Amino acid sequence: MSNYTQSTNFATKDALSPGDPLKIVRGTEINTEFANIAVAVATKLDTTALASPGPIGATTPSTISATNVQMTSANGGQLAGLRNKIINGNMGIFQRGTTAVTVSGIYGPADRWQSNGVGDTFSTTQGSFVSGDTLFDTGGAQYFTTTAVTSVAGAGNFFRLLQAIEDVRLLAGQTVTVSFWAKAASGTPTIGVGMSQNFGTGGSTSVTIAGQAQAITSSWAQYTKTFSVPSINGKTVGTNNTHSTVLSFYLDAGSTYNTESGTIGQASKTVSIAQVQLEVGPVATPFEQIPIGLSLQLCQRYLPRCSNGAGFAYALDAGQFMFPFEVTPRVSATGVTVLTHGLLNCTGTPRTATTATFVRGDGNSGVLNITSSAGNFTATIGQGATLLSGDYLFTGCEL
Repeated sequence: MSNYTQSTNFATKDALSPGDPLKIVRGTEINTEFANIAVAVATKLDTTALASPGPIGATTPSTISATNVQMTSANGGQLAGLRNKIINGNMGIFQRGTTAVTVSGIYGPADRWQSNGVGDTFSTTQGSFVSGDTLFDTGGAQYFTTTAVTSVAGAGNFFRLLQAIEDVRLLAGQTVTVSFWAKAASGTPTIGVGMSQNFGTGGSTSVTIAGQAQAITSSWAQYTKTFSVPSINGKTVGTNNTHSTVLSFYLDAGSTYNTESGTIGQASKTVSIAQVQLEVGPVATPFEQIPIGLSLQLCQRYLPRCSNGAGFAYALDAGQFMFPFEVTPRVSATGVTVLTHGLLNCTGTPRTATTATFVRGDGNSGVLNITSSAGNFTATIGQGATLLSGDYLFTGCEL
């Protein structure tokens, strides 16, 4: 990027005497000036703020400086890949199934989303968009998360739906924008959008970022909130890989949680949330449509899922099996949830497994002891064996 610089001062030639060779305007001088102009036109960026419609293809005002471009979209779509720091913001991955969550600290139904509360009673469920819903017809959404909260009065009582974003350093010292769709079952209740920094075990005390209240209606609508995430200069980051930046949607909050909830107060309500995006920058861009396979892989960093394992028979009706993970988990697994038992197979008659006991997590795999009450599946202890067509969730990898 360069400014135009004049090579020849033609005005000074007017004061020269007739016959002075410098008074002549030469073609090479003119060509040089045109070349200088061409370079400047081709490389110079206008550093002033542009009025709508902004750059070609933009539909809203944009700001351009020598070091930064701010605009809400490019050619009517998202600006670049993986802008959204929320995993499963589209609520489309639910490896644990669709059973309602009614206990605090439990994830689901949508992967990576945790129901968290004290004092209140609640039920978090999965909902589905249908034809006629804006997000179904034009927004690429299929599912949303609904929570019905019964408020119980108390300064320390609250409910929030949250996601912890791994690595507190990721967003530190930056401006971020949260965008989401929401609706209420009835009325115009207020929810709170809050953020906090968690420095993990052995790290500094958590930092609460002032939350913002948002009134919603009984119709789907999109809302945006912008936050300034504090620098972590001078903070101690824990060494056990549990530090994070947390995004919370408060549905109920006693006075103890006024700061992070935006002082929304306490009231029972039912709220649905969809297409959550958190991105660096002061403007919201179109929701990022991450391919379903990639979204599943991102979720499996925190909840590995396996179906087939290999190992050996340590009894005629039991074996130990190693299950390799498709994605390296955040930390080694510490437990297992059985969705479907597999089929024990060796030289004898294949048997359906009936129990699975977690043995250990090995970073990239999990080991289970699996037995069958349906009878022996091998005639020789120590023989190699396989387990096929099971469905096992290895737990303990969430933040």
